[in-house]
Amino acid sequence: MDITLKVLIGFILAITLHELTHLVVIFYYKIPIKSIILTKWTAFGFLVENEKYVNDNKVLFLLHFLPLIWCLFIVIDPAEPYLLMFPVVNIFGGTGDMYYFFRMYMLSPEKRIEWANKSDEKVLKSIIWKKEINNNY
Repeated sequence: MDITLKVLIGFILAITLHELTHLVVIFYYKIPIKSIILTKWTAFGFLVENEKYVNDNKVLFLLHFLPLIWCLFIVIDPAEPYLLMFPVVNIFGGTGDMYYFFRMYMLSPEKRIEWANKSDEKVLKSIIWKKEINNNY
């Protein structure tokens, strides 16, 4: 198989698994999802009810850092282009996750929700596609 195709497949798999890892944490801690979005800058993601998680440091940490576990795939075979894309995507894509974590962690609990909601408003300005979700739980 051509190396370009391997890199493309690895890239798509890495993004998919990264976002699914966020989704596992969201479902496990029952954080209501407001919408699924596609933006110009962050690609694919979820807008959630910020009030349900921003004051819980454990959930905040898991939501933003758990997807970095995919970086360990490089250990399996560092020369394989499929697996090389996992740390590349998760380190560069995870930079935004890390920024949001540390930015919120440094704020007082009262300011976290306000800051998270303002961040969501900024994200809403760059949306290409959005699917609203009705939560019934």
